[in-house]
Amino acid sequence: MLSLLLEAALRSLLLGAIVWFSLKILRIRDPRVHMTAWVVVLLASLTMPAMMRWMVVTLPTAAPPLRIIEMIGSAPASLLPPTAAPTEANATSIAPPVAVAPHDGPVAPITIAHAVDWLAVATAIYLAVAGVLLLRLLVGIVLTWRLTRAARPIGEGWAPNVRVSDVVGVPVTFGTTILLPPDCAQWTPAKRRAVLSHESAHVVHGDFYVLLLAALNRAVFWFSPFAWWQLTRLAELAEMISDDAAIEVLADRPSYANILLDLAGDVGRAPAGLAMARAATVRQRVERILSARGLPKATSWRTQALVAAGLAPLVAICAVTIAKGTIAQNAPPSAVHPDRTGIADGLDAYVGWYQLNPLHGLAITREGSRLFARQTGGPKFELLAQGEQAFASPDGSAFVVFTSDGDEERASGLMLREAALADRHGKRVDAATAKAVEDVFARRIAAAPDRFRNQAPAPGGRAAVLKMIEEMQHEAPDYTHMSAPLAERTRRHMPELAAMMTALGAVESTFFRGVGPGGYDIYGAKFANGFAEFRLLMGPDGTTEDVIFRPDGNETPGGLAACAQEATSRPVPGSAPIKLLLYNTSGADIQLFELDRDGRRVHRASVGDNRTAPIMTYIARPWVIADAAGQCLEIVLPGQRTRFLTLRPAQSGEDLDRSSSRRSAPMPGSEDALRQYIEAMVRGEPNYDRMTPEVAAASREQLALNHAILAKLGALRAMSFRGVTPLDNDIYMVYFAGGSAEWRIGLTQDGKIGRLALGPQY
Repeated sequence: MLSLLLEAALRSLLLGAIVWFSLKILRIRDPRVHMTAWVVVLLASLTMPAMMRWMVVTLPTAAPPLRIIEMIGSAPASLLPPTAAPTEANATSIAPPVAVAPHDGPVAPITIAHAVDWLAVATAIYLAVAGVLLLRLLVGIVLTWRLTRAARPIGEGWAPNVRVSDVVGVPVTFGTTILLPPDCAQWTPAKRRAVLSHESAHVVHGDFYVLLLAALNRAVFWFSPFAWWQLTRLAELAEMISDDAAIEVLADRPSYANILLDLAGDVGRAPAGLAMARAATVRQRVERILSARGLPKATSWRTQALVAAGLAPLVAICAVTIAKGTIAQNAPPSAVHPDRTGIADGLDAYVGWYQLNPLHGLAITREGSRLFARQTGGPKFELLAQGEQAFASPDGSAFVVFTSDGDEERASGLMLREAALADRHGKRVDAATAKAVEDVFARRIAAAPDRFRNQAPAPGGRAAVLKMIEEMQHEAPDYTHMSAPLAERTRRHMPELAAMMTALGAVESTFFRGVGPGGYDIYGAKFANGFAEFRLLMGPDGTTEDVIFRPDGNETPGGLAACAQEATSRPVPGSAPIKLLLYNTSGADIQLFELDRDGRRVHRASVGDNRTAPIMTYIARPWVIADAAGQCLEIVLPGQRTRFLTLRPAQSGEDLDRSSSRRSAPMPGSEDALRQYIEAMVRGEPNYDRMTPEVAAASREQLALNHAILAKLGALRAMSFRGVTPLDNDIYMVYFAGGSAEWRIGLTQDGKIGRLALGPQY
């Protein structure tokens, strides 16, 4: 955190230096222009940490070599400490164990000096000082707010929002309220006009809020002198602009200077207010007032907007972060030949086993100068080098990038990217963990076909669902009854899960729906405020190895709305959660925007053609479907009719309610495509060229499981068309020698399989 704040402070300082130098070079003296420029710098300073994360420009470069530690095999044994037990941090070390030579003399104790964690000390100091400054600011605001509420409204003849307070000694602005001292009733008309003009200018320009942001910026970046200077400079400019407004009304510079000097002699001010005559600034302001010969030409709002717009590119330049890419995806797989001289010796750094999830891992092996990968349950494929750490499969469908942490001699992890699937990260694990994952997968492959065919629930499934619901609603899950990956994922998403479970309310009933093709028990649950589905994978010892939670909303029908309603569409709080599944067949990329409580768009995702987009949301939260340029296409209102929705090109005269236009006959070619898919899967040789990248990637991952299920079902006998789903998929009941199964298939315009699912969908 400190490094991020320090870098943000340095970037803000650079931005401020450029702005200050530019104002000097251009000889700009108008305080309004200065104020506009420094307000832009202030806003940039406050948002600099976030902009540094958002504004990242990746420059493609060759992947840096994996850092290999020099092995100290030749060091004298007496100089090496005893070998420590493996830990999570050092379990991947490849240094051989060192045999310690016998020693006849006494062994001197080894004292390990624990170094001071200076980063922790610095963080504690930063938080302490920032906390004091923020607390001081908050206390000042609260005290001034109470003071304002206690002040008395003034009589007629004064401006609105003007009050009299017995506490203040000089005029003070707090928000949009002007506080005057008790002796204001004896002021001359000239003094009254000057004071009201000055304070009203503060209100009109929002100076209180600007200085409040500057004080917040100072509290966050208190270690930066520039943050303190910013607050002082903005306060000076605010007083200059208000002084000019008062002089314009009074038309008498010496008289206004005397008024300032008179007010500066009084004492007392609001803790968080904007006082008119602070002693520290009066002398400088009086000299400016008396030395000036005329008022600066009024700067229009348009000019100030142009100044702000002109600074925007400079802010972007100061905030942009340059990142170096480590994988060139557009390069052909043969760009770097794996047999080049010297690479064979470095391949050992990658050999090992990496866990991707509770059921899958990636085994990396070496055969001579060639590197191979095999995902759990899948075939082995060669990895062709794209750099020192980046590799690709021969057909370019999979990329593997190895990573290392600290002083590891070998790769400590990897990132697996497959076409149309989310990136998966794997951590290097030992042989025992690898065997445990392989055993879990083997048990699943062995048990899932029979369980899928018999459709019988696993013992303890219903009790596990009820227990999990209760624990989630109380935000107290029992992690000891979960697999390690499930426990980690639950901890990471606990706030969202607890909020959804709480929104659903008390559970009223649960019911077993069936067994999915992966061996997951499917349970439906009815809550006081809606419905949900739970898919559980139970372990042999009664633990829960994996859970898939899908909220199904309530009885709200939902639907589609015209884009004309976007301006008036607002989310309704406190509604039930729901998961939508959108499939894009529009022929172009689309964008998904969620509307916030003010009706503003919040970008959530971009979806390519023939791609699926799952959306976890709530009932009565409108979503805008837009094209790549942001032009609204339609509005989705979450509900039962939009849980599964196909996004397609709008047709002339088409009703927004598409249920009436659903097909009643199968799509031409769908039965043949499904039959060919099943026959190829039985042989273990799917034709991935007949699938979209999304379906092909999923089929590769599920190859072993689907092959086992089809082997258990036996030879294909017949299939019958049953209907069409809301996603425009054809439903077929397929009959085998040993049972039957439901399949859902959808084709793209070029005849490829674009959607495919085994088993009933609820």
